[in-house]
Order: sequence, then C-alpha cells, then structure tokens
Amino acid sequence: MKKSWPTAFTAILLAVSLTACSTEKAAVEPASSSVEVTAVKEVTLDAVYDLSGTLQAYDETPVSFKIGGTVTSVNADIGDQVTKGKSLAQLDSADLQLDLDNANQSVAAAQASLSNAQASLTSAQASLSNAQAAKQAAQAGIASADAQIQSAKVREQGVAAGARTQERAQSQNAVNKAQTAYNQAKTAADRAKTLFQNGLLTQQENEQAQTTLATAQDSLNDAKEQLSLLLEGASASDRAAAASTVKEAEVGRQSAVASVEQANSGIEQANAGIEQANAGISQAQASYEQAVIAKETAQLNLSRVGLAAPVSGVVLEKTISNGQTVTAGTAMFTLGEINKLKVLLPIADSEISKWKVGQQVSLNLYDETRTGRVTKLYPATNENTGSINAEVTIDNPKLDWKPGQVVKASRQAASLKGIAIPVEAVVSTGSEPYVFKNVNGKAVQTPIEIGNLYDNRYQITKGLKVGDQVVTQGADRLFNGDALTVSEATAK
Repeated sequence: MKKSWPTAFTAILLAVSLTACSTEKAAVEPASSSVEVTAVKEVTLDAVYDLSGTLQAYDETPVSFKIGGTVTSVNADIGDQVTKGKSLAQLDSADLQLDLDNANQSVAAAQASLSNAQASLTSAQASLSNAQAAKQAAQAGIASADAQIQSAKVREQGVAAGARTQERAQSQNAVNKAQTAYNQAKTAADRAKTLFQNGLLTQQENEQAQTTLATAQDSLNDAKEQLSLLLEGASASDRAAAASTVKEAEVGRQSAVASVEQANSGIEQANAGIEQANAGISQAQASYEQAVIAKETAQLNLSRVGLAAPVSGVVLEKTISNGQTVTAGTAMFTLGEINKLKVLLPIADSEISKWKVGQQVSLNLYDETRTGRVTKLYPATNENTGSINAEVTIDNPKLDWKPGQVVKASRQAASLKGIAIPVEAVVSTGSEPYVFKNVNGKAVQTPIEIGNLYDNRYQITKGLKVGDQVVTQGADRLFNGDALTVSEATAK
C-alpha cells in the first residue's frame, strides 16, 4: 500500500528515540553487533493506489419458486455447500395433485368424444358411398328402361303396320314351294300305290311314299296358314300386348328415375352428415387439445413444488421457513460461488486508462496478500462518486476469505521496476533517512532518498545500488563503523 514520506515520519521518530538510547548504551555493548542483512535487488513495484472494496461471491444466484404455495420442508441453511439439483425446499402438493387428477379425467372424456366424432364421420362417409352406388345403379336402370321402351315401341309399330311386301312375297314363295313339293309327293305316292298293287313294290316302299306325301301336305298347310296370317294382319290381342310392353318399359323408367332422385337425396343427407361429423371432430379436437394443455399445466405445476438448486454453491441468504406461504418469483435463497471471489474497485476516471483487463492486482486482508486479476472494466461512471468500477477476481480455494470482508488493493504494473527495502532497514535522526550497509563486516551509515511505500517496503530512489548488503534487523542499535556479526539464517 502507498504511504507518503510525511505519513511515515511519525514511525521514524520512534526509531530516532530508540537510536538515541542505543548511543547511551554504546559504551557498555560489545564492539561487534549481531544483525540481519538483505541484498538489494531490483523488483517489480506495485503502482500505488489507496483502494479498497468489499468481497463478493463470484456469482450470486437468487432462487425462487415458480408457483405459490405453503412450505412443507426446508432442506438447506445459510452457509451450506449445495450441489446443482439438490432439493432446497418443498411446497404442499395436495391441491396440485387433485388438479392433475381432474385434468386426466378431462383428457379421457375429450378423447372419447373425439373418437365418437370420428366414428360418426366414418358412418357418414359409408352412407355417402352407399348413396352414390345406389345413384349409379338407378342411372343404369334408367338407361336400361330407355332401351326397353325403344325396343317395345319398335315392336308396337311393327304390329300396327302389318306385314311388309317383302314378307308377303317370301310367304307366298314358301306356299308355292310347299305346293310343288306336295304335287311331287302325291304323284310319287299314287304311282307307288299302283306298283304295290301290281306287286312291283314292297309294302315298306309304298308306306314310305305315303308318309312323304303326308309330310308334304303338312308343310303346304303351314305355308298357307302363315301366308293367311300375313295377309290378315296383327290381331287386337297382338296390338294390346305390344302396347302393354311399351307401358311396362315406361313404368320401369319412372321407377329408375325415382330411384335416382332418392339416391340424390341420400347423397345430400350423407354430405350433410359428413359436414356435421367434421364440425364435431373439430370441436372435439379443440376440446381434447385444451384438456391436454390443462393436464400438461397441472403436471408442470406439480413438478414445481420442489425447489432445487440451479447451480452449485454456498447458501448466502435464506428467507424461508416451514409453514410459510410464498409467492412465485420471490427469492427464497441466494446461492453464491465463493471458490472464486470478486471485488469492485472504484477507479478515478482520470486513472481508468491505466487499467486493462487481465492485469494483476494485489489484494490484502489481515496482512495476507493474494494476487487477483482484472476481469471487467465497467462502461459507465458511478452516479454518486464519478469513479469507474474495475472488477477484480481472485481464487479462494480454501474458502477462507468471505463475502462481505473489506480488502485493500493495489494494481501491479509489470513495467515498473526499482529498488525497494524493508521499512525496518531505514533509520533517521533528522530530516534525512539513512541505512547501514554491511561493507567488509563493518556498518557503514549511508544516506538515502525514499520514494513510495510498496507492501511495507520503501522504494529507494538514491543512495543504494543492486547488490548492496543492507542491515534489516538491529540497525537501530548501530553506529557508523561498528563491527557486524551477520546471522547466517538471515543473510541473503
């Protein structure tokens, strides 16, 4: 730490009085004095800043419940070391469990409604398919009925018009051919009969000729009957039958048309049923999704009755107790990481340019000094002081430095070198300080000029050089030229 020379002058006056006492006793003390010495070296000097700050946990994490409720257990206390995930406290879960049970029942009911709506849609789709098939069948029936009507009308027209000229000619030709065949058969039969009577033919041959005549007679009669029917025209019964066939075909068509209309009605009803089923599915789906969300919310709330440590650290603060009613978001614990600590040092804005992230800083607490490192320079000045905070981080593996303790600090500057000796090596009997050098076993009083004070060591700006042996213990008892006995344990 920095101390100006006037500040240290009071301490040096005490050394003066001690020196005076040693003068009075010089006559009785032995000529050789036992002392401790140190070799003057060039060392890295700390830049002088009278700074202090309060140690803080390297990282502090407030821990709060995400839901409100009544505390049933508290599992950590101030000072406890906790690991991430450790249970810190618990809320009563009875009401939340009931909410979850109700939500599960709502999900089951909504699922059943959705299944029913989907079944209704399947049924309506089946009805539509059946109606469409019925329509196709009815339309086929109409086509068939149209064909039957057309065929019946053609037959009816034929019956009404009678035989055509070609048909009468064909029938007359058939009669002529049958008459010719009959004449030939009759001539053959008469001849066969005469021959049989004369004994020139057998009875079998005569019977065969008579049978051929009879067949020819039947064919002739049939041809004449057919010709007679053609010449006479259709009877009343034929005309009635043809008209009846046409009417039956028309009735069949009307029935097929009615079936198409019925099928169309069925299709419309089926489409309406599908729309209604789809609307039911949409409503049931929405109800199901809402029920699922309510269930997930209930599960989430139930999972939040336990308060777990989000990080590992030490419990710095606790504001919770059993039976307490808490609200969501209110900090119940504060966890801190104290295997590393930090301190905010207020730096004058005129000096902040000399500070850099990564620079080393000496921190002192109860005569123990540790080295920290600048980890952050704040971007704005403090409103009340106009200073700028430098955040310094220091390792605390033994956890022996505590948050809240005040430390003193000085920044190390690696480029600043010089000679520094312990404060106890400096003696003064007036305004000019001096030291005793060990020169060939003799005490040589040497005037010096003192600079700044660094960690209980004075910077020497004049009077000493590297390698000089300076008395550090026993200088207050020496006179110039005294013989010295240097303690081996401390000579360096």
